[in-house]
Amino acid sequence: MNNQTRKITEGALMVALVGMLLFINRQLAGMLEVVMYWILTFPILIYTARYGVKDALVPATSMVLLSFMIAQPTTIFYLISCCVVGILYGYGVREKWKNRKLLWMCGILTFVTYFITTVLFASIFGYDPQDDVELVKQLLQYMNIDFGIPLGKIVAFMVVSMAVFMSALQTICIHMIANIVLKRIQIEVWPMKTVFQMKVSDRIGYAIILIWVLFLSRNVLKLNQDVYGLVVASYLVAKVFATCYGVITLLCVAILIRKRMMILVVFILAFIPYVQGVIAMIGVVDMIINIKQIFVLELMKRGVPNGAIRKH
Repeated sequence: MNNQTRKITEGALMVALVGMLLFINRQLAGMLEVVMYWILTFPILIYTARYGVKDALVPATSMVLLSFMIAQPTTIFYLISCCVVGILYGYGVREKWKNRKLLWMCGILTFVTYFITTVLFASIFGYDPQDDVELVKQLLQYMNIDFGIPLGKIVAFMVVSMAVFMSALQTICIHMIANIVLKRIQIEVWPMKTVFQMKVSDRIGYAIILIWVLFLSRNVLKLNQDVYGLVVASYLVAKVFATCYGVITLLCVAILIRKRMMILVVFILAFIPYVQGVIAMIGVVDMIINIKQIFVLELMKRGVPNGAIRKH
């Protein structure tokens, strides 16, 4: 099979794959696009990484035209956004962009998509801000925080923060799966860091500590309503982020010391209110002093790297 025939065949295969996903999504009443619409990124991403942007424009256009026949307007928007991300990501792979540049590009485009669907045109995409107000009320009640705060401002801040958080998660998923798939089809990509090599900047740790101090001293400082609402919303975001990072830290430690039962215990403890604070503090400490690296170095001194460290 010559190269031109292969391009046409694989392009048709990618279009058919997207068509199948769109049909499944329609049969499931749009559940696929609600849960993980970003899987539509991979067909055009793989094709672009293999053949380049110029050749990828034809199947990408075919995918969009096909979506007009079998998809809802919201699904068409998601598909177009996925095609843009996939083409740019594939272009970056061919141009040997570093992982950080790929992540930033993918993250920014994904955030724009979330911002459009949850803020600018929320009603079109079936999003109701009142649901967020009720969610914030339940969250504040769960965390034993009084309601003497402007919920509207908190919700607005939380919506933007959630868009950033979900964009980051989606970006990581796209990057990890693309890295694995592209390696399998023998396309050269930059290797990803292991979970032990990943570390958040210590500045974020210090910023979270500052937010916590402001939150705990909010009544003493006598802040106005706008600043008060911003501090509370920032505290909620910081606590969730620190708790998640603390869970990752404890899971890494459990892997290093080969305590499998500890993994289950960590997930259970993460849902206990007061224990969450301890886990969040562990996460902040890890951001500042890198607990994972300390454990790795200590185990290496004891001659363990041939086992747990290299294995994981």
